[in-house]
Amino acid sequence: MAGTSNGVSATAAARGSVQVNEASRIDQPARLESLTAFAKFIDDACAHNGADHDTTHALRLAVEEVCTNVIKYGYAGMEPGSIALTFEAPPGRFVITVSDRGRPFDPRSAPPPDLTSSAEERPIGGLGVYLVNAMMDEVSYRSDPVCGNTLTLVKLRRTSAS
Repeated sequence: MAGTSNGVSATAAARGSVQVNEASRIDQPARLESLTAFAKFIDDACAHNGADHDTTHALRLAVEEVCTNVIKYGYAGMEPGSIALTFEAPPGRFVITVSDRGRPFDPRSAPPPDLTSSAEERPIGGLGVYLVNAMMDEVSYRSDPVCGNTLTLVKLRRTSAS
């Protein structure tokens, strides 16, 4: 597919290797229609790298939330740029970077959500950053005027005992 590089060689695929240390990357326009391509990219990268169902689900959900926020808020009122995802699987972890050139937003600055009020009394929104942080083992953010925004999501590999 145009805009993707899965980092899986034909030889490795033929051998049935489950861990690929090369980075996989996808670039898509910052549009809601791109969420399907991002989800497929995460599903494929997780499958190629031996992620279990729960880990794949958590990574896909976190990426969908982050990309939706970039599309709706990062590029709001601007011509949509692109969003790039990079997937790496070094030993013991899965690392996804989300890069864009929208407005900077440090998720660490988001106020904690109101989890005590009923759903009807809570304002709409505000749970996404909370959920991403709850599902990931590490979340870091960096904004640079030249390189744009980079959010890094880390999910540790589950061992058979966990």
